[in-house]
Amino acid sequence: MLEIHTEKEDSAAFAALQEAERCRKEACAKIRQDPKRYAELAGQPSGWCVVTEKGFWKRSFHGPHEQSLLRDRIEHGHKVILTVGIVADPRVSITPDNHVAEIKVDPSCKMPFDRLAILTAQAKIHATSTFIR
Repeated sequence: MLEIHTEKEDSAAFAALQEAERCRKEACAKIRQDPKRYAELAGQPSGWCVVTEKGFWKRSFHGPHEQSLLRDRIEHGHKVILTVGIVADPRVSITPDNHVAEIKVDPSCKMPFDRLAILTAQAKIHATSTFIR
């Protein structure tokens, strides 16, 4: 079957990927800007995760190795609600003190803070499972 992509769908997917990479680079920049504070993170890998949602309960997490799946989900009506870029040591579990993250919540996301915090933690875990060196 021939797939037809609209310019809006392609631009939405492209924008999501660009924002994910921006968040990852921003997390890396925080470490370079304050090397004393983040000495243990210097040289550690970075990653990103884009969280999409369709309807109230259907959420999906996408890392760098899932770009085609992210494009497909956006084409089928998923909206980006959260983007996370992260730098962390892959040898240890993530805690509030051992990683640096840049987080972008879409303005249309009306999720309560406590649920958003849980979703952010899940996105960080997904992002660290697919690091980019």
